[in-house]
Amino acid sequence: MIGRYTPNKRHRIAGVLLVLLLLWAVKASAGPIAVLLSDEEEAYSMPINTFTKEIGNPVILFNLHGDIQKAPAIMDEIFSKKPDLIFALGAKAAYISKVWTSDRQEIPVIFAMVLNWQRYKLLDGQNNIAGIAYDVAPGTQFVNMTLFSPNAKRIGVIYSEEHSKQMVLKAQKAAQLLGLELISKPINHPKEFRKAFREISNKIDSFWILTDPIVYTLDNLSWLRNKCIKNRLICIGQSKNVAKLGTLLAVDPDIPNIGSQAASMARNILFKNQNPHEIGVMPPLGTKLYVNLKTARKIGITISQPAMDIVNEIVDK
Repeated sequence: MIGRYTPNKRHRIAGVLLVLLLLWAVKASAGPIAVLLSDEEEAYSMPINTFTKEIGNPVILFNLHGDIQKAPAIMDEIFSKKPDLIFALGAKAAYISKVWTSDRQEIPVIFAMVLNWQRYKLLDGQNNIAGIAYDVAPGTQFVNMTLFSPNAKRIGVIYSEEHSKQMVLKAQKAAQLLGLELISKPINHPKEFRKAFREISNKIDSFWILTDPIVYTLDNLSWLRNKCIKNRLICIGQSKNVAKLGTLLAVDPDIPNIGSQAASMARNILFKNQNPHEIGVMPPLGTKLYVNLKTARKIGITISQPAMDIVNEIVDK
């Protein structure tokens, strides 16, 4: 039997309609999201596209074109649009967004694609900033390395304390958990790299390339590639370009996934009132693994089928 249409039912229906109307009004009045780019990098296009599709709010692009001197004019334009949130891609965009929102912390900022983000102190003194780390966790890199060379037990790394001290401390903990030994050597100048490598080369059976600006130069990487091949060392780094240069393995964040992850964080901030400070800096959700088969042949590594099954792309120079 069909129930009677009572006043209580009418009130409940009216209440539901009112809630839906309010939700629609909130959505309709949502302000734009400013996407600030550090430069004209092709790599930014994939996370921007994914972010734009998933966020729902209107998105307005701004570009520093690598020139921090343009920041005042660009930030004035961004603030004139009254953005609900700023999504900053790259180190310059992230740092400028931090500085210019220091007295506008009602505007949340999410940063991404910033290598070694700790060196810029992006979270210091502000509660409106969250981010996605671009550095692949050391433990992830070490696990991938041991899949290709189970006998690798002593990992060498050269770093600068100025830029990578915290990352190396994190790596030491990861190595211990995996039953590995991390043999580290600090340097202060790129020209010290070769001497530092020679000092540890007879103690290691593998090498981890850090994205440290003191270490990570084209001359150092080219020299290291030849040494790793000569000494038959398993070398792993971050970025597909490292594998193209001749390193055996490289691990990178899944770049399109960064846009999706940032959109999810932005929705939590805008629609669920989550504080960016509570979110902090999250690791990238996905990674891609590259292997250089030509290098594998040169150092005498036979790659097992289970290891090859997890490779995303083969680089064969």
